[in-house]
Amino acid sequence: MEHAWRRALEARDGLIVRREHPSLGSAFDRALRQGHIVPVLAGIYRDAAAELDLATRIRAALIMDLNAVVVGEAAATLGWWPDRAATTVDLATRGRPADGDGIRWCRRQIPLDLTVDRGDVRFTDAPLTVLDLLPTLGGTVIDEALRLRAVTLGQLETVFAGLPVRPGDALRRALLDDSRDQPWSEAEREFQRQNRDLDLPHAHRTNHPVTLPDGTVRFLDYALPDLLLAFEVDGWETHGSREAFLRDRDSDAQLAALGWQRIRFAATTIFDDPEGVKATVRSIVAAREGLFRGLPAASRPRARRRGGRT
Repeated sequence: MEHAWRRALEARDGLIVRREHPSLGSAFDRALRQGHIVPVLAGIYRDAAAELDLATRIRAALIMDLNAVVVGEAAATLGWWPDRAATTVDLATRGRPADGDGIRWCRRQIPLDLTVDRGDVRFTDAPLTVLDLLPTLGGTVIDEALRLRAVTLGQLETVFAGLPVRPGDALRRALLDDSRDQPWSEAEREFQRQNRDLDLPHAHRTNHPVTLPDGTVRFLDYALPDLLLAFEVDGWETHGSREAFLRDRDSDAQLAALGWQRIRFAATTIFDDPEGVKATVRSIVAAREGLFRGLPAASRPRARRRGGRT
Protein backbone atom coordinates (compact mmCIF):
# COMPACT_ATOMS: atom_id res chain seq x y z
CA MET A 1 0.00 0.00 0.00
CA GLU A 2 2.96 2.33 0.54
CA HIS A 3 3.78 1.99 -3.13
CA ALA A 4 0.21 2.97 -3.97
CA TRP A 5 0.40 6.42 -2.37
CA ARG A 6 3.88 6.95 -3.78
CA ARG A 7 2.56 6.17 -7.26
CA ALA A 8 -0.25 8.66 -6.64
CA LEU A 9 2.34 11.33 -5.76
CA GLU A 10 4.28 10.63 -8.94
CA ALA A 11 1.12 10.83 -11.06
CA ARG A 12 0.51 14.43 -9.93
CA ASP A 13 4.18 15.47 -9.82
CA GLY A 14 4.41 15.52 -6.04
CA LEU A 15 0.78 16.04 -5.08
CA ILE A 16 -2.00 13.61 -4.19
CA VAL A 17 -5.61 14.49 -5.00
CA ARG A 18 -7.67 12.19 -2.81
CA ARG A 19 -10.83 12.29 -4.94
CA GLU A 20 -8.89 10.93 -7.91
CA HIS A 21 -8.11 7.69 -6.01
CA PRO A 22 -11.29 6.56 -4.20
CA SER A 23 -9.90 3.05 -3.59
CA LEU A 24 -6.80 4.33 -1.76
CA GLY A 25 -8.51 6.15 1.10
CA SER A 26 -7.19 3.80 3.79
CA ALA A 27 -3.64 3.97 2.35
CA PHE A 28 -3.73 7.76 2.41
CA ASP A 29 -5.05 7.79 5.99
CA ARG A 30 -2.26 5.48 7.09
CA ALA A 31 0.37 7.58 5.33
CA LEU A 32 -1.05 10.69 7.02
CA ARG A 33 -0.92 9.08 10.46
CA GLN A 34 2.65 7.95 9.90
CA GLY A 35 3.70 11.42 8.74
CA HIS A 36 4.71 10.38 5.23
CA ILE A 37 2.29 12.84 3.61
CA VAL A 38 0.77 16.11 4.88
CA PRO A 39 -2.21 18.21 3.75
CA VAL A 40 -1.71 21.23 1.52
CA LEU A 41 -5.44 21.82 1.10
CA ALA A 42 -8.45 19.73 2.04
CA GLY A 43 -8.08 16.46 0.16
CA ILE A 44 -4.76 17.45 -1.44
CA TYR A 45 -1.53 16.10 0.06
CA ARG A 46 2.20 16.30 -0.57
CA ASP A 47 5.27 14.35 0.42
CA ALA A 48 6.22 15.49 3.93
CA ALA A 49 9.90 15.30 3.02
CA ALA A 50 9.56 17.55 -0.05
CA GLU A 51 9.89 21.32 -0.03
CA LEU A 52 6.61 23.24 -0.17
CA ASP A 53 7.47 26.11 -2.50
CA LEU A 54 5.31 28.78 -4.12
CA ALA A 55 4.87 26.83 -7.34
CA THR A 56 3.58 23.77 -5.46
CA ARG A 57 1.13 25.86 -3.46
CA ILE A 58 -0.19 27.43 -6.67
CA ARG A 59 -0.57 24.02 -8.35
CA ALA A 60 -2.49 22.72 -5.36
CA ALA A 61 -4.75 25.79 -5.31
CA LEU A 62 -5.55 25.48 -9.01
CA ILE A 63 -6.47 21.83 -8.52
CA MET A 64 -9.00 23.08 -5.97
CA ASP A 65 -10.26 25.89 -8.24
CA LEU A 66 -9.01 26.08 -11.81
CA ASN A 67 -10.52 29.56 -12.28
CA ALA A 68 -8.82 31.14 -9.26
CA VAL A 69 -6.64 34.20 -9.84
CA VAL A 70 -3.38 34.66 -7.94
CA VAL A 71 -3.26 38.09 -6.27
CA GLY A 72 -1.04 40.05 -3.86
CA GLU A 73 2.64 39.31 -3.29
CA ALA A 74 2.51 35.99 -5.15
CA ALA A 75 1.19 37.83 -8.23
CA ALA A 76 4.09 40.27 -7.95
CA THR A 77 6.57 37.38 -7.71
CA LEU A 78 5.07 35.67 -10.76
CA GLY A 79 4.93 38.87 -12.77
CA TRP A 80 7.24 41.81 -12.32
CA TRP A 81 8.94 41.45 -8.91
CA PRO A 82 10.63 38.02 -8.76
CA ASP A 83 13.04 39.20 -6.06
CA ARG A 84 10.12 39.57 -3.66
CA ALA A 85 9.99 35.75 -3.36
CA ALA A 86 6.53 35.40 -1.82
CA THR A 87 6.05 32.27 0.27
CA THR A 88 2.27 32.52 0.72
CA VAL A 89 -0.16 32.50 -2.18
CA ASP A 90 -3.37 34.52 -2.05
CA LEU A 91 -6.10 33.72 -4.55
CA ALA A 92 -9.30 35.41 -5.63
CA THR A 93 -12.25 33.11 -6.27
CA ARG A 94 -16.01 33.26 -6.48
CA GLY A 95 -16.33 30.64 -3.74
CA ARG A 96 -14.58 30.42 -0.41
CA PRO A 97 -12.61 27.18 0.03
CA ALA A 98 -10.88 26.50 3.31
CA ASP A 99 -7.40 28.00 3.60
CA GLY A 100 -4.44 25.65 3.45
CA ASP A 101 -0.73 25.51 4.19
CA GLY A 102 0.40 28.96 2.99
CA ILE A 103 -2.69 29.26 0.78
CA ARG A 104 -5.35 31.89 1.45
CA TRP A 105 -8.58 32.53 -0.42
CA CYS A 106 -10.65 35.67 -0.82
CA ARG A 107 -14.03 36.05 -2.46
CA ARG A 108 -13.39 38.52 -5.22
CA GLN A 109 -13.99 38.89 -8.95
CA ILE A 110 -11.03 40.22 -10.95
CA PRO A 111 -11.72 41.89 -14.32
CA LEU A 112 -10.20 39.76 -17.07
CA ASP A 113 -8.41 42.74 -18.61
CA LEU A 114 -6.51 43.26 -15.34
CA THR A 115 -4.99 39.77 -15.35
CA VAL A 116 -2.08 38.01 -17.02
CA ASP A 117 -2.53 34.49 -18.39
CA ARG A 118 0.63 32.38 -18.18
CA GLY A 119 -0.14 28.84 -19.16
CA ASP A 120 -2.15 27.20 -16.42
CA VAL A 121 -2.01 30.12 -14.00
CA ARG A 122 -3.69 33.51 -14.11
CA PHE A 123 -2.59 36.41 -11.90
CA THR A 124 -3.31 40.12 -11.54
CA ASP A 125 -1.36 42.45 -13.81
CA ALA A 126 1.23 44.87 -12.48
CA PRO A 127 -0.97 47.99 -11.93
CA LEU A 128 -3.65 46.09 -10.01
CA THR A 129 -1.06 44.14 -8.02
CA VAL A 130 0.67 47.35 -6.97
CA LEU A 131 -2.63 48.89 -5.87
CA ASP A 132 -3.56 45.72 -3.95
CA LEU A 133 -0.26 45.75 -2.04
CA LEU A 134 -0.22 49.42 -1.05
CA PRO A 135 -2.07 48.99 2.29
CA THR A 136 0.44 46.36 3.47
CA LEU A 137 3.72 47.40 1.80
CA GLY A 138 3.22 51.15 1.55
CA GLY A 139 4.91 53.37 -1.01
CA THR A 140 7.80 50.94 -1.42
CA VAL A 141 5.78 48.86 -3.87
CA ILE A 142 5.17 51.90 -6.12
CA ASP A 143 8.84 52.85 -5.95
CA GLU A 144 9.92 49.34 -6.91
CA ALA A 145 7.39 49.03 -9.73
CA LEU A 146 8.48 52.37 -11.17
CA ARG A 147 12.16 51.47 -10.82
CA LEU A 148 11.58 48.17 -12.65
CA ARG A 149 9.44 49.99 -15.25
CA ALA A 150 6.62 47.54 -14.56
CA VAL A 151 4.06 50.36 -14.41
CA THR A 152 3.65 54.05 -15.02
CA LEU A 153 1.89 56.49 -12.72
CA GLY A 154 -0.68 57.02 -15.48
CA GLN A 155 -1.50 53.30 -15.51
CA LEU A 156 -1.88 53.24 -11.73
CA GLU A 157 -4.19 56.26 -11.81
CA THR A 158 -6.32 54.79 -14.61
CA VAL A 159 -6.75 51.40 -12.93
CA PHE A 160 -7.41 52.99 -9.53
CA ALA A 161 -10.12 55.21 -11.00
CA GLY A 162 -11.86 52.20 -12.55
CA LEU A 163 -11.99 50.02 -9.44
CA PRO A 164 -14.91 49.88 -7.00
CA VAL A 165 -14.45 51.59 -3.65
CA ARG A 166 -12.76 49.32 -1.11
CA PRO A 167 -11.01 49.55 2.26
CA GLY A 168 -7.60 51.21 2.07
CA ASP A 169 -8.49 53.58 -0.78
CA ALA A 170 -7.69 56.70 1.26
CA LEU A 171 -4.17 55.40 1.80
CA ARG A 172 -3.88 54.38 -1.86
CA ARG A 173 -4.91 57.87 -2.93
CA ALA A 174 -2.38 59.51 -0.59
CA LEU A 175 0.47 57.26 -1.78
CA LEU A 176 -0.34 57.88 -5.44
CA ASP A 177 -0.28 61.61 -4.76
CA ASP A 178 3.07 61.24 -2.99
CA SER A 179 4.43 59.43 -6.06
CA ARG A 180 3.98 62.27 -8.52
CA ASP A 181 7.69 63.16 -8.17
CA GLN A 182 8.59 59.50 -8.93
CA PRO A 183 10.84 58.62 -5.98
CA TRP A 184 12.75 55.38 -6.28
CA SER A 185 12.99 54.61 -2.58
CA GLU A 186 10.93 55.11 0.55
CA ALA A 187 13.56 57.53 1.88
CA GLU A 188 13.37 59.64 -1.30
CA ARG A 189 9.59 59.66 -0.99
CA GLU A 190 9.82 60.92 2.59
CA PHE A 191 12.43 63.54 1.66
CA GLN A 192 10.21 64.87 -1.12
CA ARG A 193 7.24 64.98 1.24
CA GLN A 194 9.26 66.97 3.78
CA ASN A 195 10.40 69.43 1.14
CA ARG A 196 6.83 70.02 -0.03
CA ASP A 197 6.10 71.08 3.54
CA LEU A 198 8.88 73.68 3.25
CA ASP A 199 7.22 75.32 0.22
CA LEU A 200 10.61 76.39 -1.13
CA PRO A 201 10.51 79.45 -3.46
CA HIS A 202 12.29 77.58 -6.25
CA ALA A 203 11.08 75.07 -8.81
CA HIS A 204 12.35 71.59 -8.12
CA ARG A 205 13.00 68.63 -10.40
CA THR A 206 13.26 64.99 -9.41
CA ASN A 207 15.55 62.53 -11.18
CA HIS A 208 16.92 65.60 -12.93
CA PRO A 209 19.37 64.80 -15.79
CA VAL A 210 22.67 66.66 -15.98
CA THR A 211 25.30 66.04 -18.66
CA LEU A 212 28.76 65.95 -17.08
CA PRO A 213 31.94 67.25 -18.75
CA ASP A 214 32.93 63.69 -19.67
CA GLY A 215 29.66 63.27 -21.59
CA THR A 216 27.92 60.93 -19.16
CA VAL A 217 24.51 61.75 -17.73
CA ARG A 218 23.74 61.72 -14.03
CA PHE A 219 20.26 61.91 -12.54
CA LEU A 220 19.90 64.01 -9.41
CA ASP A 221 17.34 62.81 -6.86
CA TYR A 222 16.06 66.27 -6.00
CA ALA A 223 17.38 69.36 -7.80
CA LEU A 224 16.76 73.10 -7.60
CA PRO A 225 18.16 74.05 -11.03
CA ASP A 226 17.85 77.81 -10.45
CA LEU A 227 20.37 77.46 -7.62
CA LEU A 228 22.40 74.63 -9.18
CA LEU A 229 21.67 72.81 -5.94
CA ALA A 230 20.92 69.10 -5.59
CA PHE A 231 20.08 66.75 -2.72
CA GLU A 232 20.66 63.01 -2.73
CA VAL A 233 19.28 60.39 -0.35
CA ASP A 234 21.66 57.44 0.02
CA GLY A 235 21.05 54.16 1.79
CA TRP A 236 23.95 52.10 3.12
CA GLU A 237 23.47 49.67 0.24
CA THR A 238 23.93 52.46 -2.34
CA HIS A 239 27.72 52.10 -2.16
CA GLY A 240 27.82 48.34 -2.23
CA SER A 241 31.11 48.33 -4.10
CA ARG A 242 34.32 50.31 -4.35
CA GLU A 243 33.43 51.13 -7.95
CA ALA A 244 30.10 52.68 -6.96
CA PHE A 245 31.76 54.73 -4.24
CA LEU A 246 34.41 56.06 -6.65
CA ARG A 247 31.86 56.72 -9.37
CA ASP A 248 29.81 58.94 -7.07
CA ARG A 249 32.87 60.90 -5.93
CA ASP A 250 33.90 61.46 -9.53
CA SER A 251 30.44 62.68 -10.51
CA ASP A 252 30.39 65.02 -7.48
CA ALA A 253 33.62 66.60 -8.72
CA GLN A 254 32.31 66.93 -12.27
CA LEU A 255 29.07 68.47 -11.02
CA ALA A 256 31.11 71.00 -9.03
CA ALA A 257 32.97 71.91 -12.21
CA LEU A 258 29.60 72.87 -13.70
CA GLY A 259 28.74 74.97 -10.65
CA TRP A 260 26.48 72.39 -8.98
CA GLN A 261 26.49 71.70 -5.25
CA ARG A 262 25.24 68.23 -4.29
CA ILE A 263 24.33 67.49 -0.67
CA ARG A 264 23.98 63.90 0.48
CA PHE A 265 21.70 62.75 3.30
CA ALA A 266 21.76 59.27 4.79
CA ALA A 267 18.41 57.52 4.34
CA THR A 268 18.21 56.82 8.07
CA THR A 269 18.57 60.53 8.85
CA ILE A 270 15.52 61.34 6.73
CA PHE A 271 13.37 59.22 9.05
CA ASP A 272 15.21 59.73 12.35
CA ASP A 273 15.50 63.52 12.28
CA PRO A 274 12.95 65.02 9.85
CA GLU A 275 12.90 68.43 11.53
CA GLY A 276 16.68 68.58 11.50
CA VAL A 277 16.73 67.69 7.80
CA LYS A 278 14.20 70.40 6.98
CA ALA A 279 16.15 72.98 8.96
CA THR A 280 19.34 71.98 7.14
CA VAL A 281 17.68 72.25 3.74
CA ARG A 282 16.35 75.71 4.61
CA SER A 283 19.81 76.85 5.69
CA ILE A 284 21.52 75.47 2.59
CA VAL A 285 18.96 77.04 0.26
CA ALA A 286 19.33 80.40 2.03
CA ALA A 287 23.13 80.20 1.81
CA ARG A 288 22.96 79.30 -1.87
CA GLU A 289 20.59 82.21 -2.53
CA GLY A 290 22.99 84.53 -0.76
CA LEU A 291 25.90 83.25 -2.84
CA PHE A 292 24.03 83.79 -6.08
CA ARG A 293 22.96 87.31 -5.06
CA GLY A 294 26.61 88.13 -4.40
CA LEU A 295 27.68 87.26 -7.95
CA PRO A 296 27.40 89.66 -10.91
CA ALA A 297 24.62 88.52 -13.20
CA ALA A 298 26.99 87.83 -16.09
CA SER A 299 29.17 85.51 -14.02
CA ARG A 300 26.44 83.46 -12.38
CA PRO A 301 26.53 79.78 -13.38
CA ARG A 302 23.61 78.47 -15.38
CA ALA A 303 22.09 75.02 -15.19
CA ARG A 304 22.52 73.07 -18.38
CA ARG A 305 19.12 72.17 -19.79
CA ARG A 306 20.37 69.28 -21.88
CA GLY A 307 20.58 65.63 -20.91
CA GLY A 308 18.37 62.62 -21.24
CA ARG A 309 17.99 59.20 -19.69
CA THR A 310 20.39 56.70 -21.12
